[in-house]
Amino acid sequence: MHPQRVAGLCLWIIVSSVAAGAQQRSDAGGPPATPSTTTVTDYTYPGSDFLPLRRVERRTASGGRKVIIETTEAPSIEGRLEPVEEDVTDTTRVGNASTRTQIDVFYFSPQRQRQLAATTQSEQETRPNGVTTNVERTWVADLDGHLILSTGYSEQQRVVSPGVQQTEATMLLQGPERSLREVERTESTEHQVSPAVVRHDSTHFVRDVLNGRWVPVETHSGQTRGAGPTERVEEETIQLPNLNGTLVLSDKVVTRTSESNGENRVVIETYSQGAEGFVRNDRHLALQQRVASSTTATADGGQSTIEEIEERNPMAPSDPMRVTRRTVVTVRSNGRGGWVSERQMFERDQNDRMFLVTKDTEVKTEK
Repeated sequence: MHPQRVAGLCLWIIVSSVAAGAQQRSDAGGPPATPSTTTVTDYTYPGSDFLPLRRVERRTASGGRKVIIETTEAPSIEGRLEPVEEDVTDTTRVGNASTRTQIDVFYFSPQRQRQLAATTQSEQETRPNGVTTNVERTWVADLDGHLILSTGYSEQQRVVSPGVQQTEATMLLQGPERSLREVERTESTEHQVSPAVVRHDSTHFVRDVLNGRWVPVETHSGQTRGAGPTERVEEETIQLPNLNGTLVLSDKVVTRTSESNGENRVVIETYSQGAEGFVRNDRHLALQQRVASSTTATADGGQSTIEEIEERNPMAPSDPMRVTRRTVVTVRSNGRGGWVSERQMFERDQNDRMFLVTKDTEVKTEK
């Protein structure tokens, strides 16, 4: 995992988990969800050129079927909120071992006509032998509105021995003959070494266009272990091809999560061969980036999060690391059964001072 991939990981987890806190508590085993609910989320960006947005999510459930309709609205030329996109997810449970899902994506034309843009169909099944399969196919509409098979995905999970699970996932793309062909594959293994230690290994392959063979282009190996009653540490090493195409050690990511006195803390450190401004020939890795996130709960059930990103100066990589970005997120109750999320992002300017870059507000209410 490269630094740019982990830069906002802590904050993304927190914003995603809190924004729909009431609904998640219901899904996690609280009071049963009502047959039909509507959630309205308004996004505003004061002090920026971004237009406000609104997302309206409607959920209905009946028997083994659940339908989620999410509509995105944006200001029209007249300044009124008008729908610009609609996603319809229809999930049906078939028996006790199979689930079928269809996702339809609609766009709205300037004339406000609703047009189907893409459809994804998937089926997940758990077989009697314990093997779980997931098959997906996506069709995309052409200029005439005809659906054309575009991409596919297949995944198979199986338990090969007690505590050991293997997963094989394959990505398919449309070929010149308009049929799907396998182009990428990921093979991964998860091993429960002990009650406190889990090891994981994965290899990503791409199809060689000349001879059709699978060529490994990236590997991830690591383990997650408990480091005490309230702390966990995950270490992952990444191998990428060198100039000769041989996989060599490229990065190492260490993630520490802990909880103390009502504070949840996540620290992600990325070590890289090129962190010091040049690529070393040995296996030495230097610290390139640190992402630290601290979250504390508030009395109204919300929370406050501060995330800081420390990096090396690319013009002076030998200098000490410094904070280059700070993001502050507060989630609070609006007193009417909804939640207000406020996010401020600061970055360092040329004068070495932190200044406000963006500020946005998200208001979510549930009916």
